[in-house]
Amino acid sequence: MNKNKSLTKNSFFYLLYNVLNVIFPFITGMYVTHILLPDNIGLVETAKNFVQYFVIFSFLGIPTYGLKEVAKNRNNKEKLSKIYSELMIINFISTVLFCCIYLVLLFLIPKCVENLKLYLIVGISLILNVFNNAWLYEGLEEFKYISIRNLIFKVVSFIILIIFVKSPNDYLVYASITVIGTAGNYILNIVNSSKFVKFTLKDLNLKQHMKSIIYLVVVNLAIEIYSLVDVTMLSMFCDNDTVAFYSYGIKIYKILLQVVNTFTMVLVPRIALYYKEKNIKEFNSLLTKTLKIIIIITIPMIIGINFTSSYLITMIYGEQYIRSAKVLNIVATILLISPIGYLLGSRVLLVTNNEKKMVIPVSIGAICNVIGNYFLINKYKELGAATASVFSEFMVMAIYVILGKKYFKLNSLKQFWPKVLCANLLCIIYLFVISKLGIDKIYITVIQILGSCLIYFIVLIITKEEFVYSFFENKVLVGVERWMKRKN
Repeated sequence: MNKNKSLTKNSFFYLLYNVLNVIFPFITGMYVTHILLPDNIGLVETAKNFVQYFVIFSFLGIPTYGLKEVAKNRNNKEKLSKIYSELMIINFISTVLFCCIYLVLLFLIPKCVENLKLYLIVGISLILNVFNNAWLYEGLEEFKYISIRNLIFKVVSFIILIIFVKSPNDYLVYASITVIGTAGNYILNIVNSSKFVKFTLKDLNLKQHMKSIIYLVVVNLAIEIYSLVDVTMLSMFCDNDTVAFYSYGIKIYKILLQVVNTFTMVLVPRIALYYKEKNIKEFNSLLTKTLKIIIIITIPMIIGINFTSSYLITMIYGEQYIRSAKVLNIVATILLISPIGYLLGSRVLLVTNNEKKMVIPVSIGAICNVIGNYFLINKYKELGAATASVFSEFMVMAIYVILGKKYFKLNSLKQFWPKVLCANLLCIIYLFVISKLGIDKIYITVIQILGSCLIYFIVLIITKEEFVYSFFENKVLVGVERWMKRKN
């Protein structure tokens, strides 16, 4: 493994990748929701939700398992090529199998038959899984390549969207465009992979991977159930409009969650290496620093969402989506809950070769989500689904941390908490006061966001919170000092 690859640069490029995933859905969402009706958007979201079950099964946990194996064997090109070839063959077999099952069910389920063209279009994303080797690039820490590639296909998809989606009847075109970006990314990944590995059919051993893969497919399926079962059960008990309101409420939270998870995804190859080399001190230090970053980012994010969601939702998607704001307020708490479980549970268990333990928390969480949805959706509709998601995510996080804590020891956080809580309390007071100003909503929102960010980081700098103050000292103060020298 090339240790010279900077975690800072990797974090920057992976953050760029996730920021693009934030910006483009906002932009496309603003456009699509003003062209397509909530009923048509709900129809597309239901179809995408249905095919995603088959995509998860066809993955067989390979993206998670493959990332870890690539990170461990990246210095041995021959072994890496063999592992890559074995996993791609397994992926091909599983994808073909689940494509066949998907096609059969399309002609047996009445709702699919009624919208056959739509379900065939979204089903292309399942076929494309044959080419899915993104885990290779993540394991090799090729985050710059991932970011640039992502930008290109996001721009292309958006341009096509504007050109071809013009009326509510263009929902099939919209569904097709959502597949284009995936197709481009996967095909380019395959073409570019020859720089790093050589696909081979010689002396392969597929069986050696199956045990870990089977555990992870159960884990991945259970994880995805949190989001998939919500839409599935809403589509069963409610109308398409309710599905659309829920989908666009959680869409924003999922986008923000991707940004937060940047800091843990980038670290997977590095913490896997530290554990393999038995460098436990660095292993624990990296986990502690990442946990602090998660807390510093997510708590003010949750607070900010609850003060600005109504205006942001209506500004982005229109007044008809105001119900999505309450969904966003509820699921915003997952921005803190999920990354902690992901970092201290999922990632720790993965790199310490305890994949089989990951089945326990996600299975319990999935069961809690299904039960919660069953009792809450009928009465509270999209708000019931959102509440069930929060409860199940909390259960997963709690069990993950309990199972993972024997493999790590965090550095002391006693001095960290008072500084962060003080900064957030001052932000809440500021946001509340500004919300009472009798001026236009857009000005209030801008003043709230900019002012609270300024207050938050000034407080953390004044109290010398280790991470923020270190960044301020190394980047800002050094930059000012250099500028002053050039000035003189």
